[in-house]
Amino acid sequence: MGEDGQARRRYEDAVEFLCRNTESLRELIGPGGWEAPFATVRDSTPMSGEWRDALRELDNAAEAAGVPGGIGLEARMGAGDWLSGPTPRSVGWICPTGRCARVDLRTDGPPPRTPAPAPVATPTCALADRPMRLVEG
Repeated sequence: MGEDGQARRRYEDAVEFLCRNTESLRELIGPGGWEAPFATVRDSTPMSGEWRDALRELDNAAEAAGVPGGIGLEARMGAGDWLSGPTPRSVGWICPTGRCARVDLRTDGPPPRTPAPAPVATPTCALADRPMRLVEG
C-alpha cells in the first residue's frame, strides 16, 4: 500500500472510530468543538480538503478532551502498540455509504439454511443515520 493508500486508510479508520463513538465523543468534546466539523464530515465529499480538515479538527478536539491519540489520524506506534487485524469472517455489516472502514462482524454465525432465522439487530451508521449494509461471504 502506497503512501496515499495509507493516508486514506488512516482517514477511513478515523471515521470508523468517529462512527462507533459518536455519542461519547460529542459529550467529551462539547458542542463548540463538535457541531461544525461533525456536520462537515457527515455531509461533505469523503477525502475532499474540507472533509480532511474537519476530521483533523475533531482529532485535535478529541485529544484535547482527553482521548489518547484523538480519533486516530496520527500514526502513533511504539513497542507493543501494533494493532491486530480483524478476525476473518464472511458475514458482517459494512458502512452503508462507503465513507469509512467500519465493519461489524456477526457473532451469531451465518443464518441457518432451514426455517426462518431469528432476526439479528442491524447496527446503525452514526454518520448517515442509516442501517449498515449486510455482507455475506
